[in-house]
Formats: sequence, structure tokens, C-alpha cells
Amino acid sequence: MYIRTADKNLFDDIRSVWNALPRMGDQKVPAKSALHPGMLKAHLPNIGIAEHEGEGRLSFRLLGTNSREFWGEELTGVDLQKLEEQLPKGVIMPSEMLQAIFNQPCGIESVREAEDKTGNTWRCDMLSLPFADETGQAKYLLYGYRIYSIGNGPSESGWLPGFADLSTARLISARFVDIGCGVP
Repeated sequence: MYIRTADKNLFDDIRSVWNALPRMGDQKVPAKSALHPGMLKAHLPNIGIAEHEGEGRLSFRLLGTNSREFWGEELTGVDLQKLEEQLPKGVIMPSEMLQAIFNQPCGIESVREAEDKTGNTWRCDMLSLPFADETGQAKYLLYGYRIYSIGNGPSESGWLPGFADLSTARLISARFVDIGCGVP
């Protein structure tokens, strides 16, 4: 299997679309209903949506095809905390950090690494931005991810080989992004 590298403008395009979406009243966070897949059509393989279910719990509602091919399994519908139980400690952000994104709406940039079966190291850079439900409360995260090799590097065709091994995944860094509400 092969995954296509994300366009270098992925994060800029996500920010541009997010910033251009209408807000309800004086809300800083756009409604998820305002987002249409065609707005980020070129990036759909590298985009996902997660739903906040309280207490720092998230479930994947939509994952682009590159996520499935990178991790080697379908994660749509999976509860992030249940997945965390199967992974090495420190792969997923602490639930307190996830909860903070919704308590004081903000974005987050994070970096993870994992190895494939050949021992090549892969990196997954992510940008996550919140979306509101119909009541105006931040409840969803739209995220884009760039997956690339930091070992063997991309092939000349722009495609990257391999599946990452979830058991080797680790969170390298995570930082809050101010969207106009400050950061925790």
C-alpha cells in the first residue's frame, strides 16, 4: 500500500477555510454545519473530524483514507480513549489537554512518530481546530495531518510506502493554538 503525501498548503488551507466560515453571534468557533467537504476537497485524504463526548473523550467520526493506510486499520467510529488502552503510554494527548481545547476553545498542533515494519520512522504532523454544535458549544475537532518519512524519505513519485505500527507510536510534541479566546 502507498499513501500520498499531503499538499504543503494543507494547514494554511484549513486555517483559511476555518477563518472564513460564519460564526453564530459573537462566537469565536464556527458551526460544524457550515463546513462542507468540497471546501477542502483536495485535502480529504488527510482530514478527519472527531466528536467531543465530554470528560476529554473523543470519537473519530471521519478519517481520510491516508489515516487508514498509515495506521493499517480503520479508525472511524473508534473511541480515542479505548484506542489509547491498546497503545504505549504517551501516544495520545492527556485527557486534561483534550478537555481544555473545548473548555477554552483553541486549536492544537501536535507531532507523532511511529515506525513501519521495516524500521523506517514516520512522522504525523497535525493541526486541529474546534467546531461548534447547533447550540454554539465547541464539540468537534477538524484536523488535518501530514504524514511523511523521516527515515528513508519520500520516493520520487511523491508516494510513501508502508504502514505505521501503532504499538511504536509516540507523541513528540503538542501545543495549544490561540483562535481568539486565549489558550489554557
